[in-house]
Amino acid sequence: MDNKNINEVIKEIYNGTIFTVKKVIPMEPEVGAPKLIASPLTVKFGVLIGFTGDLKGELVLQANHELFSEIGEAMFGMPLSEEMLDSFAGELGNMVAGSLSTYLAELEIHTDITHPTVMKGDASLSGFKRALLVKVGYGNEKELEIYLLLSQ
Repeated sequence: MDNKNINEVIKEIYNGTIFTVKKVIPMEPEVGAPKLIASPLTVKFGVLIGFTGDLKGELVLQANHELFSEIGEAMFGMPLSEEMLDSFAGELGNMVAGSLSTYLAELEIHTDITHPTVMKGDASLSGFKRALLVKVGYGNEKELEIYLLLSQ
């Protein structure tokens, strides 16, 4: 992929991510502008899903436990126990990445996704060529941070 193509692909990934988050999470989002960020990325609590195929990289969703719990309650109509949160974070990552992969396939960008990896503590991620951050607000200073880490 040359630079013109990669910039077009990044734009489509951004649009697809916003579309997907609005579709998957039944809460009203306030979407921030995309920002390029530098390595390394530190994740306190979140989920990472890898992309292979035409697009190589990772999607990372990061938020605090409370927001993941609220999203789970909005989706399933009941609060999630602490033990269920890790499992739910992984599943939410799967739903967003799978939906994004489907969105991209309609644009002839073919990808496969890996199993979700739940990260806790202070995980540090590096080794990516470009990283895009989009903050999605859900009121009361609750933010879901979506990172697109590209290896190309």
